[in-house]
Parts: sequence; C-alpha cells; structure tokens
Amino acid sequence: MLPGDAEVVLEVDLRSTADAPARARHAVRRAVAGLAVDLAAIDLVVSEAVTNVVVHAYRDRDDGHGSVRVAVARAADQIFVLVADDGIGMAPRADSPGMGLGLPLIARLADSLQVRQSHEGTQLLVSFRPSASPPAPAVS
Repeated sequence: MLPGDAEVVLEVDLRSTADAPARARHAVRRAVAGLAVDLAAIDLVVSEAVTNVVVHAYRDRDDGHGSVRVAVARAADQIFVLVADDGIGMAPRADSPGMGLGLPLIARLADSLQVRQSHEGTQLLVSFRPSASPPAPAVS
C-alpha cells in the first residue's frame, strides 16, 4: 500500500510482542534520521499503531501473537509509514484494554491516514510532510 513512486528506506517484520512498539519506533527513527520531520509525532504514531497490532490483531490466536510489518518510504514531499498485520482486523471489543484513542491520535498527528482492512489483515498508512525546521538529532 506504499505509493509506487516513493523510495522504500525501511522494511522490517517483527513478532507482535510487548517489545515490538519500541523496536519499531527505534527502527523508524533510524530510517528518518537526518530528514526534516517531526520525530516526536512519528515516534508516537508508530508506537500507537504497533501497540494496536500487539493488543488487538491477534487476540483470536492461542498465543496472542503474529507479525507486524513496518515500512518507511519517502517521496519528494512526504514521508510514509506503513504498519500492517495479518490479524483479525478492527472490530469492536467490549473487553478492550485500551481507551480507544489510538486512531484519533494518529489521525491528528499525521498529515494523512488511510486504513485498509481485508481478509488478509489491516494496513495503516500515514504520511508526514517535511517540516521547515532542521531535523532533531537521532537518538539510539
């Protein structure tokens, strides 16, 4: 679901375990290091999106885990972040451990948000426009 004209700078598959949001966030941060983007917004969006996969996507599986794919691509005027899973999709959940604020927060922080669901899982694509300010230093 990444735009065809964008240059892919990161593709990583992680197991959807409790450490996946931090691992994804660090990988994405390294991939966008040196670019004039709002790193705090990207960090939070990646954390929220991957956490949603960890908490919700594989709740139908005995071990509760699957994989989460994170990709970053850049085009002349945008940075794209894709978070995808092959889980059960987005559905109401009476026993939800979260507050349901993840997607609205992601939508507010990103310049665009697209969610695509199918029998193959959920894909979330967000984009960010480069900022005019110089990039923050990369943190490992």
